[in-house]
Formats: sequence, C-alpha cells, structure tokens
Amino acid sequence: MFLTIQELRHNKLKFGALSFIIFLIVFLVLFITGLAAGLANDSGAAIKNTPATHFVLQAGSESRLSRSALTQSDWQALKQHQSLTPINVTQATIEWPEKQTKTDIAYIAVDATSFMTPKVTQGQKLSNQSTQKVVVSSKLQANGYQLGDTFKDSTTGQQFKIGGFSKQMAYAHTPVIYLNHHQWQTIFPTQKTTYNAFASKRPLSVNKHYQVISKQTLIDNIPGYSAEQSSLYLMIDFLYVISLFVLAIFFYIITLQKLRDFGALKALGTTTCYLSQHIISEIGLLTAVAILLAGGIISVISQSMPAACRLCSQHQRSSAPAFYF
Repeated sequence: MFLTIQELRHNKLKFGALSFIIFLIVFLVLFITGLAAGLANDSGAAIKNTPATHFVLQAGSESRLSRSALTQSDWQALKQHQSLTPINVTQATIEWPEKQTKTDIAYIAVDATSFMTPKVTQGQKLSNQSTQKVVVSSKLQANGYQLGDTFKDSTTGQQFKIGGFSKQMAYAHTPVIYLNHHQWQTIFPTQKTTYNAFASKRPLSVNKHYQVISKQTLIDNIPGYSAEQSSLYLMIDFLYVISLFVLAIFFYIITLQKLRDFGALKALGTTTCYLSQHIISEIGLLTAVAILLAGGIISVISQSMPAACRLCSQHQRSSAPAFYF
C-alpha cells in the first residue's frame, strides 16, 4: 500500500483522470439503474404493493387485465375460494372543476373489506358505503390535489371527493384512484356484472375457462412495461461490458508504462507478489473512490428531486439510488 500511495501522489493528473473516467461510468450505470427502478415502480406499484400473489383472468386474455372480462357467474363459480376478491382496473381522465385541469389516472375498484383495500397515509379508509369519498394515490398531490378536494370523471361527469391518500400507487405511469364497486358502477353502469380479475393470496387450481397468473406475470404484461424495462437493462448490461473493456485497457497501458520501474524494483529484491498486490490495490483504491463519489452524488441528486419524482419503495432505494423524471 505504501508504494500505491506514493505513486498516486506522484502522478495525480494521470490517476485523477482515470478515476474521473471510472466515476462517469459508475454515475451513468447508477443513473440508468435508478431510472429503470423508478419507471418499474411507476408502472406497477399498485399491483406489486398488494398482498395478492396470484390473479385469475379470463382464458385467452394473454395475462392482460384490460383483455379480461369475468362475469358475476364466474364470481359465483369461484367465490368458494376464500382468498379471492374481485377487482376492476381501467385508465381514465379526471378534471379539477375549479381549475379546469385534466389528469390521467387509473381507477381500481376493490371490495373495501378485502385484502386489496389500500392502506391510507392520510384521511379515511375506503368503505363500501354509497358515498362520494374515494382513496387516491399521494402522487396526485403533485398535481395540487388535497384532502377534501372534489374532482369529476371527464367522461361521465361523476364527481368524487378525496377522502384519503394512499402511498404513491401507480398503474401504467398514472396515479391510482381506489373505488368501491358501487362507485365503479356509477362510472361504468354497463359493467355492473363484469370484473377484470379475481385477486388471490395463494395459488389456485381452476378449470380451462380461466387463467391463473402470478403477480409478476401480471406486472410484466402491463402495456409497455416489458419493453421499457428490457431496453433499459440492455443498456445497463452494455455499460458493464464497455466499462470492463475500457478499464482493462487503461490499466493495461498504465502497467506497461511501469515495466521499467518494476524491473528496477525486482532488481532491488521486491517480490512479484508485492508488485501484484500493488497493482490490485491501486485499481481497487481508484475504483472505490470513484464509486463512493458517484454514489454520493446520485444520493444528493435523488434527495433534491421534487417529491413527485422520487420512489416511495424503500427496498428499491437500497438496491440503487432510484429516481426518474
């Protein structure tokens, strides 16, 4: 380590430039990894953060909620499974009457007494009573919505009141509004006996008229999710490969430049093992400094981003500083 410190002090410019290159590569990898994690959360948080592990869909729906239509007869045939509860999901637009502004959202209708009911962070829980109060994602607070505000569905003009806020739940990059099934029917009266899926907390065995899929399979089939994630992680994989080649070439050239110095040290009695440890410690020290610096800057940037641009999932932050624009 003594030789490593002395060489780094003697060649500040050369090793500083190399450390800066490593910093830029690590920063880009962390940035894109955080972007991928943030977009994944923004696309499927409303499904991922539920106790459900499996979903029953109509056969032939290709694991997509929007293509599944289950009837009241299907519910009567399957409701003996005590872990099942029906849900409806669709995307729509709401308006703020006072400001005449529109916001894209996703409606999710659930039984307010079931395990699919969202936990509220502020206000009242969702109930099955015939009221106007609904629970909405806290992501809507970035659009100016507050507890007690009234909004209306852009298509039907049906008005609802924000009774509570849940966590930053999202579906297909839109904030989620949770309704009970009675409220759902006021918006979609023609779908009184139709559900998109039945959620379950354990695997089920059903006949060929239905399709049982896992939670992750359902998330993977949200429109655009797989293409978005595969593109980003392909970029990350290429960055890893490019980084390895670039760093290997740089350190190889630097090592070649020191062959005469190594020869002199060998003549003075320095062992090959010591020289190998010197090279490894030099690479490790430069890389560690660059990684720590990149991680620190990413963390500062993620904390300085607006609240609406941050992830709410703590475990995703621990895997990478995750944020998105």
